Amino acid sequence: MNQQKFALLALITLLLAAACRTAGSSTTILPTAATPGEGGPAATRPPAVAATNTAIPPTPTPTEPLAAVVNGDPIFLSDFEAELARYNAQQGGAGETPGVREQVLNALVERQLIMQAALAEGVVVTPEMVDERLAELRSAGDAGAFQSFLQTNGWTEEEFRETLTAELVTSEMIARVTAGVPQTMEQVRASYIQMDDAALAQSVLERARAGDDFAFLAEQNSVDRLTGANGGDLGFFKIGSLLVPEVEAAAFALQPGEISDLITVTGEDGQTTYYIIKVTERDPDRELTTDDRYGLMQATFDAWLENLWANAVIERFVQ
Repeated sequence: MNQQKFALLALITLLLAAACRTAGSSTTILPTAATPGEGGPAATRPPAVAATNTAIPPTPTPTEPLAAVVNGDPIFLSDFEAELARYNAQQGGAGETPGVREQVLNALVERQLIMQAALAEGVVVTPEMVDERLAELRSAGDAGAFQSFLQTNGWTEEEFRETLTAELVTSEMIARVTAGVPQTMEQVRASYIQMDDAALAQSVLERARAGDDFAFLAEQNSVDRLTGANGGDLGFFKIGSLLVPEVEAAAFALQPGEISDLITVTGEDGQTTYYIIKVTERDPDRELTTDDRYGLMQATFDAWLENLWANAVIERFVQ
């Protein structure tokens, strides 16, 4: 592994699936040491690991300065400053951007929340597991690359082992939280026509219902030229896939061969758009694409994290 690849790992392990998010925003799943469970389809999401209702004891008088306290567990100022320095180094010396201190602190808080939830779940990462991961990294490059990487990022090997431990814990929690994401879902295949003129839209709807070829009508009239050139075909999609929920709702209310009423949608800019959709196939148990399943896993893990944030008691001491 060369220096550039080690630098990428430094950024990933710093963020630990937090991607320097602010509390409550989306988080990128970064499973680097474990693959989420690929078991059979499940109908329900696994229950979230919520913070306990046990009262948080008063923050003890610190023996060294603190950056934050998360459910009674400290984040030391020295650790925050070290992570901030590493993050800024990743930006190529461009200087500290606005909001980066809050982002880095949020990443550390989120790491603490994940570690606490993992402890409650009984997740164990042994020194042998860390040794194995460390050996993988060492063997990926020449003898001096790893030590150079540590030096560049201001890590001792022991500090980096702690980061790898957090990485392994995070990967295990991703696997557990997303284990219930299904492999298959009900999906429909449909074609649609998008128009900006009400009179034209009504005329096209009447022609479609009179038996004119829907693909031809889409090709000739749809302002969405990307799909229009393909007869308006959207392919198969699941609930939550389309950008216009009114069109999606109409599609899932139809049976194969049926054509919707005229769907009128007025955007925030006041512009009105007209849609007609025709369902060509329904599959009650179609396998999800990799991207679709990943999106569901992302949403599931995001919801779990947001639950941790919502139930956490957090004190901040840096701006």
